[in-house]
Parts: sequence; C-alpha cells; structure tokens
Amino acid sequence: AAMLLRLLVLLGACPGLSRCLGSFVQCEPCDAKALSLCPPPPLGCELVKEPGCGCCLTCALPAGQPCGVYTERCARGLRCLPRQGEEKPLHRRLALLHGTAVCLSEKSYREQAKAERESREHEEPTTSEMTEETYPPKAYRPKHGRLSELKAEALKKDRRKKLTLAKFVGMAENTAHPRVVIPELRQEFELGPCRRHMEASLQELKSSQRMVPRAVHLPNCDRKGFYKRKQCKPSRGRKRGLCWCVDKYGMKLPGTDFLSGDLQCHAFDSSNVE
Repeated sequence: AAMLLRLLVLLGACPGLSRCLGSFVQCEPCDAKALSLCPPPPLGCELVKEPGCGCCLTCALPAGQPCGVYTERCARGLRCLPRQGEEKPLHRRLALLHGTAVCLSEKSYREQAKAERESREHEEPTTSEMTEETYPPKAYRPKHGRLSELKAEALKKDRRKKLTLAKFVGMAENTAHPRVVIPELRQEFELGPCRRHMEASLQELKSSQRMVPRAVHLPNCDRKGFYKRKQCKPSRGRKRGLCWCVDKYGMKLPGTDFLSGDLQCHAFDSSNVE
C-alpha cells in the first residue's frame, strides 16, 4: 500500500503518467522504422500520440470524456482533471488511477471550483452570522468588530490547513507501521490480486535507478482491485504493446494469445466485466 500511495502522490504532482515516470522509464526513439509499423491513423478526430512510450497516433479525448492513467490523452487545450466534488486529495488521485477523471479546460475547471466554493460558503454560516445569533440585539459590540471577524476567519483557515497537513502526516506514518491500518486505505488498496500485482511492480520500479519500457508493466485494475479483462504491455518505439485477455484473477483466457493493441476481449468471456 505504501508504494501505491507514492504513485498517487506522483499523480497529484504531474498531469500525466508518462511525465511522472520520465526519470525512471527511458522510451526508445520514434524513428522512421518505428513509425512505419503503426497502423493508418484514424480519421475525423484530433490526433495525439498513444499514452506512455507509444509512437503511433490515436484520437484525442474531447471535453467531458472520462480520462485517466490508462486512457488516451485529452485534446489540445484540455487536461485530465478530477471531477468537481472530489474533496479529498486521495480521492482526486484515485480518480486519475481509475480513469474516472474528466477532460476539461483549466479555465472552466477553475470557474466551476470557484462557483462551488462560493456556494458552500454561502450555505455555511459565517462568523458574523454566528455572532449575531449568539448575542442579543442590544449586546455591546466592540468598535473594531470588522477586524475581529477577519481575524476569526484567518484563524479558521489556518486550522483547516493544519488539519489537512495532519491527515497527510498521519497517512505517511501509518504506512511505515504495518500494524496501524487506515480503514479507507484498506478498502481502496487491499481488495484484489491486481492491486497487489501493481504494488509489486511499483516496488520493482523503485529498486532500479532506470528501467527500459519492457521491464515496466503496471496491470490494468478495476475499482475493487481485480484485473480488467484486457491487459497490455506498454508500447515501445519500434513495436506496439502486446495485449491479452484475462479473467478477474489475472488468469489468461484460452485462445487469447499475445496480439496487437487492437485485441477485443469481449468475445472471449462475457462473465468478466471490464
């Protein structure tokens, strides 16, 4: 769980996985030979490079489409951002990992966040309103009441910052002591075999100074920590990543040999929901 927590912190600091892993993963160059192996680019959409180390072109995600670590890139001028209402930083980073974030322009995202923040502040009673309700109408009011209100509001914001910092410090300390388990982290990180596989891969990634793409494979997990039906290795400069189909426990389905990224797994097993 400690390694996955570090990946979530990394996702919070970087807009995409390829940039975050740039110091670890050395992608092969997209030379003419590598580009010649790519299929014809799709028509009628904005073209962007594949995620990770891929050299081929694919359609960019338009505004409002779900996005995350494993999805295509957002269109020009858009970023993969958590949805409004994701209050906790941990939930925001899990949204990127699970592919439940959304492609938005930063301007519209800031405007929505500002409107939501003002709405919450309007619903919550302010310090002045609480003071007026607490004291009788004829109670003595100090001359510098406005300054007192501003000071109280500043103290309130400072307490919020300290509480947020204490939560992050508590999570970091708990990851260093296996006996102390946060129920929320246990629910998110310890449910399925795919989650454990991802932690092992991240541990291997941490143990090496630099790694080539063929040595890095992060499994494709669902929200409960089980394997998604389609699993793929990362694309390399001269070759697209190979894909195969598995069940929810990671066992390769019969008749699904390693194929190109166009492999469709729905025809092999309808019981394993992707």
